[in-house]
Amino acid sequence: MVDIIKAIILFGGYFVIAPIGGLILSKDRRMEDFAMGLLMFLLGLHINTTVLMLNSIEWYRGVTKGYEFTMMEMLSISLIFSTLFNSKRHFIWLPMGTLLWFLYVAASSLSIFSALEVNYVLMSILKHVKVWLIVYALANYVRSRREVHVVLIGIAIMLIYQFIIVAKMKWIDGFYQVRGLFEHQNPLAMFTYMAALPLLAVAMSPAVSKWRGLVYFSAFACSGIIVLASLSRAALAFFAMGTLAVIALGFWDRISIRRLLIVGVMAMGGTFVLAMTAETIIARFNDEGNEASGETREVMNLASQAMLDHKPLGVGWNNFGKAINHPYPYGDVIDDWNRDRGQRVDYDYAKGVVESHYWLLKAETGWPGYLTFMLFICIVTGRTLPLIIFRRGSLEAAIAAGILIGFGITYVHSGLERVLTQTKNLALWMTYIGLLGALLRLPPVDASDKLQSTQENES
Repeated sequence: MVDIIKAIILFGGYFVIAPIGGLILSKDRRMEDFAMGLLMFLLGLHINTTVLMLNSIEWYRGVTKGYEFTMMEMLSISLIFSTLFNSKRHFIWLPMGTLLWFLYVAASSLSIFSALEVNYVLMSILKHVKVWLIVYALANYVRSRREVHVVLIGIAIMLIYQFIIVAKMKWIDGFYQVRGLFEHQNPLAMFTYMAALPLLAVAMSPAVSKWRGLVYFSAFACSGIIVLASLSRAALAFFAMGTLAVIALGFWDRISIRRLLIVGVMAMGGTFVLAMTAETIIARFNDEGNEASGETREVMNLASQAMLDHKPLGVGWNNFGKAINHPYPYGDVIDDWNRDRGQRVDYDYAKGVVESHYWLLKAETGWPGYLTFMLFICIVTGRTLPLIIFRRGSLEAAIAAGILIGFGITYVHSGLERVLTQTKNLALWMTYIGLLGALLRLPPVDASDKLQSTQENES
């Protein structure tokens, strides 16, 4: 009965309210801007606030526990219909990466033929098909640099709000590792640096006005404190490396007073914050559980290898949480490891999912899913390079540099954490992919426009 009520709500939301909302948005540019800003804000809210799930299987420890429907997707549909209902605007039917993404989805769906549980595969297919609605929304909403700033301001406000939540949890509630509005501190940290690094790149760019630069830099500064509060060891290192890489690319573009001032402020502020939190950070890196955590990752990877060796098409998308447990043999390597440590094996205890995103792909979707995913991330991320190289000094180049670095370190970090499978991190990734595709369609700024922009920024 509950699922029937949910289905009625979802049908009305996706097929009635969202299109009507699109009609309203098509008549008012400011309302459309507000809808896009709201979409960015929703990315940071708790999943229980933004997601409604059919056929929910709460006990299942897989990546997707049901058929997910999100407020982000519903709002994306409204933004898509806003373009469709506006006769003066051209609809983008194939945003950048569309064919590659659905090639990946199709290749991963082949695992249904060797899946342990077909229903779980269908859950993942639905999730990964619908998430592309966010790309469609961004690709069709961004028509000029004005809309680009609406998107970035929305992300900045969302990060500042997340900082307020994290600060309360850390310094008022006394949490050791803060998770904010996320299920765990690791996805919080990885979400934060992916969102924040493009903002830092834009804040440093002379192509952006001073007040906007201040807003973006403030959001980045809040993000740094969020990552510190999460005490995610890998995220701390990657955030630092990403920040240095953004600064280096900024100076490669041009050394300016703004960039020097920002680096100076970051150096002083970072020194102060690190001095205040050094003891806690050092203690986190010396936690007794670090070694056991590393060993757990290794044996989970071995279990993934066993799945891949046995089923080249994978055990089924979203089926790892089933395959790793009794009576299937893939988790035996974990049981043996526990016995070697003197621990009793409880066959009724449900083992978790492998942490590495890449081993998860190999185990669940086999070689077809893994190889098409790698093809997708290489080609789509590589599209940042023309903007960085051929549009030096522009807003597009700055954003592209931040996206390149944010994506790059996320892909490396994904070898340790599977966060790109999680709803909000996946949605943020889609947001920047959609924005990148829109930036590639923007015409270059000519010399007179650059001069006018520089004068406005200096005034």
